[in-house]
Amino acid sequence: MMQAAARHPGRGRLRRVTLGAVLVTFLSAIVGVANPATAEAAEPKGVLEIVTLPKIPGAHFLVDGRPYKADSQGVVRVKVSRLDRHKVAVVDRKIPDAQRGRNYEFVKWYQRNHESYLDELSGLTLKRNLRIRAAYRATYLLEYSFVDKARSPVDRTRVSRVEFHGDNGHTRTGNGSGRLTLVGVRPVVSGGTIIAKKVSYTVQRVDVDGSNVVQVNAQRFVPSQKTKVVIPLQLHTVHFSTRDVLFGDPVGSAVWLKYPDGHRVRVPLDASGKATVERLARGSYTVEVDAPGISFERPLALSRNQYVDLQHVSRLDIAVAAGTLTAFVFGLYLIRVRGRTGMLRSARINSARVLALGRRP
Repeated sequence: MMQAAARHPGRGRLRRVTLGAVLVTFLSAIVGVANPATAEAAEPKGVLEIVTLPKIPGAHFLVDGRPYKADSQGVVRVKVSRLDRHKVAVVDRKIPDAQRGRNYEFVKWYQRNHESYLDELSGLTLKRNLRIRAAYRATYLLEYSFVDKARSPVDRTRVSRVEFHGDNGHTRTGNGSGRLTLVGVRPVVSGGTIIAKKVSYTVQRVDVDGSNVVQVNAQRFVPSQKTKVVIPLQLHTVHFSTRDVLFGDPVGSAVWLKYPDGHRVRVPLDASGKATVERLARGSYTVEVDAPGISFERPLALSRNQYVDLQHVSRLDIAVAAGTLTAFVFGLYLIRVRGRTGMLRSARINSARVLALGRRP
């Protein structure tokens, strides 16, 4: 026997190799059962695909409990070895993108005309391949500023309210801070599929000193394409001049201007009775001359650059008018007195004539 073994040394080696191969195959089967993912990778039967809408590179998902990250096109592709009982889930409902000034928020899953607003879908079945869309809403940080008709910057503190109306039916309201978050992209089902629709906005109003200084819907913008907007405002210049009603001389030291929101500003006049106020919001004002005499508020509807002539009844005008009136009344009185005197004299003459006629034989 020793000699037979010596004669055939390769037989023992062959037995050892065969036994090792059997052990490796057995261990691989055990590992495949213990780790289904490895088995799926080894024997793929289909592909489960998650497509982000809009595309979000780096978005995280779970597929059958395993984490995956979307590629540069915002897509996750997983090869699977079985065709049913699959499960997908969103890891982050909100995904910030501070570098681009935007944020994404998960809205719903969309697959074969079916929608789900849950974070997780289970019991998914593939025929061969299955594509599921993960739809997100994208919001953008809008930066807006204001200019006048000459394109010169306008102080934001003058703006008390702004309104932007989107074609999604929503209106966003802000103030003069110059920053507001708007929905820029939203998922919309159209033609049996889901799309990422860009939202456009129009400028509805900008309130300055209590008056809207923009034309409604005249300016449109799309936040997903442009996050900085310059809004031109309808601001005008008014030139005031004052004069005495009777003599036409400059009068007063200032004029009081009442704004559409109700606040009043004293505007000083120069030596010629003139003053200029720039960047006034279009709207309804009242103006009053600050001078001795009869003063009253006058309406001013401002819609363009204007020259406003303000006539004022001064104390001198009042004195002259009073003197004239007194003279006129006194004149009437004299006329009346003279008239009475003449009538009496005429009556006496007539009486004397009658008496003289009566004495004749």
